[in-house]
Amino acid sequence: MPHPDDYRYYLECGCDDVSHSLGIQKMPDGYALMLDADGMYFFWMEKSTGRESAIHWNKWDIYQSAKHDKGTQHEDEKVSGQSSRLG
Repeated sequence: MPHPDDYRYYLECGCDDVSHSLGIQKMPDGYALMLDADGMYFFWMEKSTGRESAIHWNKWDIYQSAKHDKGTQHEDEKVSGQSSRLG
């Protein structure tokens, strides 16, 4: 189960936060672009919750996935806010 301490745990286990490797592009707020301990696969991690994506060899696919996830969460928050006002 995801946990906020997972980010620190992954760093201690040899993974790297390579969010800086996107040039002028930036990961969405609260997300880190991670490189696994073997240096072969990327994944994103939401730092506040410990949620993470599937691994992929292409950091740009992971970047796009994080942007999509962030947008989906924003939409979910708007929908839940509307339903609470309706109920």
